[in-house]
Amino acid sequence: MKIDITNQTNGVKAFLGGFSTEELSAKIEACQNGQCECACDPAIMQKIEGISLASVDGGATITITGDVNAQTLAPMMQECLIDTAKKENRI
Repeated sequence: MKIDITNQTNGVKAFLGGFSTEELSAKIEACQNGQCECACDPAIMQKIEGISLASVDGGATITITGDVNAQTLAPMMQECLIDTAKKENRI
C-alpha cells in the first residue's frame, strides 16, 4: 500500500494504492463524524471544504479541498490508512 500526496491550488490530491473508494469513503465518514480509530484532528477536519474520491488502476485518488496541505495531511493519512490496515493484518 502506498500514499502519494501532493499539494494543489486549493488543497491536496493523493493516490492511495491498494484501497477501494468504498473502503476510503467509510473511513472518511468516520473521521468527519469523530468516530475514527486514529488521531483525526478535529481542527484539521474543520479546514476541509470538500472530499472527492475516484477509482484508478491499483487504488483510488482522493482530492481534498480547503485550507490544508500535503505536509499536514500525509502523516495523518499514513496513520489512519496504512497503520490501521497493518493492525488489521490486511497488508
